[in-house]
Amino acid sequence: MIKAVVFDLDGTLLNTIPDIAGALNRALAACGLPTHSVEACKTFIGGGIREAVRKAVPAGTSDEMQEKVLACYKDDYRFHCAEETDYYPGVKEMLSELSSAGLALGVLSNKTEATAQKIIRTYFPDTEFRFVLGRADGRPLKPDPGAAVPVLETLGLKPEEIAYAGDSGTDITFALAVGMLSIGTPWGYRSRQELADRGAVLLPSSPAELAEQLLERIRK
Repeated sequence: MIKAVVFDLDGTLLNTIPDIAGALNRALAACGLPTHSVEACKTFIGGGIREAVRKAVPAGTSDEMQEKVLACYKDDYRFHCAEETDYYPGVKEMLSELSSAGLALGVLSNKTEATAQKIIRTYFPDTEFRFVLGRADGRPLKPDPGAAVPVLETLGLKPEEIAYAGDSGTDITFALAVGMLSIGTPWGYRSRQELADRGAVLLPSSPAELAEQLLERIRK
């Protein structure tokens, strides 16, 4: 029986791409490199910002330059991570419904942990998340199953008692590897087809449907 729901952040709980794209493009421009459209930036994220930078820079860009872009991005984004980010319709109501049903809630992101926590505090001040975890020294990133260790320890649950919801193939691969119920959120930055191809067990079309499908499973 599912007792907790853990969420990715970018493309799942919030549309963070406007702030990510802004910081990334400012970092690229500061380093004399071409910038990208917001739509293009959507395809870069999902595996952590280092991977996003690797995809954003021109082919053949040196490791040294990539590190410079990454440093510029981090310096920029931590100050501008909660300016143009916005809610997906129905997310706040979904979280309230799940919490009211007795499910524990958490966030596991590949974002820097301090940034993830700042964003959650800003946009969900009244939602009781048991934890907001992100990139930290010595902690693996999704899809490495090791990223689940602090989640399992904090919740005190077995993987099969936890649902993990995310918008990318990385999230689905992670959930399946750990043994959590995998939920794809196609309102985010990846297609429904990608999520289906990666093996998402649930593919709700909206946050309201996510709550409905989960609660239906619990009631069986």
